[in-house]
Amino acid sequence: MSKKAKGIFAVIFSLIISLITVFMINEYLNTETQRRMEQASADTHSVVVFANDLTAGTIVSAKDLLVRQYPSHLINHNWFLQNEAGLIIGQELRVDGGKGEPVSKRGLLNQQNSGLSRQLPDGHYAITVSTDNLGLHNALLKPGDVVDIAFVGEHFESGIATESFENIEVFDIHGLNDGYGSYALTLLIKPDDVDEFTRAMGSGMLVWARSSSSSRKDVWNTESLTSKVMSWTAY
Repeated sequence: MSKKAKGIFAVIFSLIISLITVFMINEYLNTETQRRMEQASADTHSVVVFANDLTAGTIVSAKDLLVRQYPSHLINHNWFLQNEAGLIIGQELRVDGGKGEPVSKRGLLNQQNSGLSRQLPDGHYAITVSTDNLGLHNALLKPGDVVDIAFVGEHFESGIATESFENIEVFDIHGLNDGYGSYALTLLIKPDDVDEFTRAMGSGMLVWARSSSSSRKDVWNTESLTSKVMSWTAY
């Protein structure tokens, strides 16, 4: 074989080796890419996302939600997964939510875990008062019961007088332990009664439980005569 032929053979051989090497590298890359894609596809979770653009203040319903697959390493711990979707429905958005955007716990106003202000009925204030006669009800008084409240003291204009409030709902009871202990009531007060109620606080207070079927009665009529012990003389 001539020197020229040997040179041509060496070039052809090198080209073949190069082609084989490139082919093997491509096969490896394709195989590895496929393997990683399959691995990534298997390691995903269903994340709850918004189905539409929503504005802050919207109450989220089921029609506002969709589920999409996300790789596990991309999922934020504040996002809701598919099995947590029930926790979103009925909640209020604190910020705007974009279509396709994962629903975040930070974007919701969770009413179940919110503070007192969001638990109060519309148009009511919560006022907490101390009382020393709650134990007379033998621990039967519960949140949701309706009571009449009477404040008795000497700081009213007409001297010793009674300041009364009817049909007050009990929001919470504190310190109650089988009818004994130090007691406090958190009451739901209507806006029109707040000023008068807070002015009366500090006087002695009586708590009368009212039957849910009771009609209005003028038991706190300040014009009615009060019973008293008349003075007497021994003979």
